[in-house]
Amino acid sequence: MTFYGINYLQSQHGINQVVRFVIIIALCVALVAFFALYLRHRLKTKYRDLGIIALLLAVLVVGSGYTQFQQSETASAKSEQMVNFVTQVAKERHVSQDDVLVNSKYLNQDVIVKIGKKYYTVNLNTDYTAYKLTETHMLTDVKVEK
Repeated sequence: MTFYGINYLQSQHGINQVVRFVIIIALCVALVAFFALYLRHRLKTKYRDLGIIALLLAVLVVGSGYTQFQQSETASAKSEQMVNFVTQVAKERHVSQDDVLVNSKYLNQDVIVKIGKKYYTVNLNTDYTAYKLTETHMLTDVKVEK
């Protein structure tokens, strides 16, 4: 079972958006370059064809990126809930945020929290505004991602 630290939870959702942004910028630069080459050499249609291919790829990436953007916004909001939960638990238990580890990236029922050497199961109310920690014991090995 893998446990995640607060630093991992805070940094995990921004990487995919950066990669997608870089791909879109590269395709736009290629599109401008192929268009400039086409204007310079009007008799060679290969630059026009390459420009059309770059345009279609850019439209495809932007179109598929919109759906993934919506999904990543939802995942980001759920991840932010978990970050707030870890912060709250650390404050209430009077420990450092780095000492609180969780076994899920998103806040849900039956998350296991590791505080120091002890493990707790989280029981949340229906609207996720209150929680109760119940001490539990692990049967498997624990891997930590900070």
